[in-house]
Amino acid sequence: MKVRLAWLLLLMATTGAWAREELLPIGHFTQRASIDDVTLSPSGKRMAFLAPGAKGLHKLAVMDLDPISEPRIVAGFADARVTSATWVTDDRLIFEAIEDSVEVRSGRAGTFAVDHDGTDERNLIAWRWSISDGGSQIASRVLPYGWAVHSIAGDGSNDIFVYQVMNDSAGDPKQISLGRLNTSTGMLRMLSHGMPEGTHTWVLDARLEPRMVQAYRAGKQYVYWREPGAQSKWVEVAAFDAFDPAGFNPWLVDGDGRALVLAKGPAGTEAIYRFDEAARKLDPEPVLSVKGFDLLPVGELDSRTKRLLGVHFRVDRPMSYWFDPDLQGIQRGVDAALPAGRNNRLYCGECARSRFIVVRSSSDRQPGEYFLYDRTKRSLSRIGASHPWIDENTQGRRTMHRVSARDGLPLPVYVTHPAGRQADEPLPTVVLVHGGPWQRGSSLNWKSWAQFLASRGYRVLEPEFRGSDGYGEGHLKAGFKEWGRAMQDDLADVVQWAAGQKLADASKVCIMGAGYGGYASLMGPIAHPGTYQCAISYAGITDIDLMYSISWSKHTQATRRYSMPVLIGDREGDAQRLAAASPLKRVGEIKVPVLLGHGLLDQWVPHDHAAKFVRAAKREGVALEDVSYQEAHGFVDPDNEADFLRRAERLLEKTLRP
Repeated sequence: MKVRLAWLLLLMATTGAWAREELLPIGHFTQRASIDDVTLSPSGKRMAFLAPGAKGLHKLAVMDLDPISEPRIVAGFADARVTSATWVTDDRLIFEAIEDSVEVRSGRAGTFAVDHDGTDERNLIAWRWSISDGGSQIASRVLPYGWAVHSIAGDGSNDIFVYQVMNDSAGDPKQISLGRLNTSTGMLRMLSHGMPEGTHTWVLDARLEPRMVQAYRAGKQYVYWREPGAQSKWVEVAAFDAFDPAGFNPWLVDGDGRALVLAKGPAGTEAIYRFDEAARKLDPEPVLSVKGFDLLPVGELDSRTKRLLGVHFRVDRPMSYWFDPDLQGIQRGVDAALPAGRNNRLYCGECARSRFIVVRSSSDRQPGEYFLYDRTKRSLSRIGASHPWIDENTQGRRTMHRVSARDGLPLPVYVTHPAGRQADEPLPTVVLVHGGPWQRGSSLNWKSWAQFLASRGYRVLEPEFRGSDGYGEGHLKAGFKEWGRAMQDDLADVVQWAAGQKLADASKVCIMGAGYGGYASLMGPIAHPGTYQCAISYAGITDIDLMYSISWSKHTQATRRYSMPVLIGDREGDAQRLAAASPLKRVGEIKVPVLLGHGLLDQWVPHDHAAKFVRAAKREGVALEDVSYQEAHGFVDPDNEADFLRRAERLLEKTLRP
């Protein structure tokens, strides 16, 4: 028996002929995390996190850390999921919940507050257009749809800051007002008197006073500053066009009253700069920058002094930089104590003083383990894992490369190699295209779809094609008006590179993606016939003109008027170009099998895109499998996601392994 088992293992390792029963279950890649969205109370005595309930719907759980207790569910719903949680004080939290695939629903969607033991729950913001108390003449203190959480006061009170989006006659956001809300009483105090017209972004100082705002009017951005004191007036300190590389975004006002902004440096990548409001200019040197990447920072502030302690950001992987020497020392000690190659993120309440710090340790093959660091004992103990069913030894190794496109533009590419396979062994390959498209696509952290495909023996290529965010101004702008053109060429160039590197078998390549990635998957066999043997699209745009004409989508009129003509093309002036870049208009050119999935409740890419494509594809005789789900723009139900991946698995097996 031992000899036979050894022979089978050798056969699978050398031929890749994994028997169906040896494959990891699809559910391993769709099941929701057991621990997610970890946050610590200010003192660090308690940890809150999201834990899955029935149908993968997350609930809010709390556990004590001194000593570590069993988690207790303190809030949740049978038919809605908790999406995030934040501590207001050591005893009180706020959390967001939503009944999926609805825009406005009179319950089970909105913002709530609850004490750490599950008592004193209060609905703060309800996703209803109007609020009444069933005939009572007493005004309700539940805020209606259009309000959202801005930040936590962090001054020991039960207060949070909230903002209200006010729309114009076309339904577009016109401006945003700010208020301070007590999470126990529901009392609201407005703070936006005298705000500049079109204000969309608010930045507070250490005294919790609004000090810097950003406004948008007619496609232009304006930045305003005011001195401390409620009676101080707002003064315009900068104005620029929306896509002006000299523009910047307010980020924070630190404990010393200095304005910090996000701006492009000489290399075109975004960094943190000090803004001199008196001189109305940026300091020449950044506070923090990373070569080759936009910083996209998340600041870690001292809750009392608002001193900037550190910054979390993402380059090819998540990283942290600490200005505070004590926290930097803890980071180094944690990194040394945990396995090499891990990315270790510190989560703390009052970071400068908290005794306990939670560490999330992850890598390309490890979705995430959680550890508790005790500052007093300088000890590290394991709490649990986000995906305890995942054995990281079964997961594929991920690498990053920079590849030259045909015009010389450097393209970051993330590659997932199936476990146990050599890096120089040409394999059947899937090009996995990210959505957006104007966002960061991937990193070297564990990715569920990439690892699922790798578990089936496919090499996975994730290109950061031109137009992707996070790699500098030049990389982003190279994608302007290049849908179906240079953006599509980048994907084919990456396939050619992978074949040259003996990573991919060029005769066995499919393309797959969601959102913009779904669009690119449909355009792939049109723009580059012969490159792909199949196309798998979820929630994909099929007709660019529909993005302009469907009035009920989430794209605002301002986006259609000012942004989309720059990013994609002018609907009238570029009509022929946009038609040539629309899969619906060229569906007859698709000569490979297609899997098309879509959410019936999708408001970003309405189901009309899929319905029209299906009708046209059937008329043209395209080999098409289509499926629709009760989902919005993305999967919430793990069973639906597993069903779609199972269909993708069958198509890949049929086309890449006939």
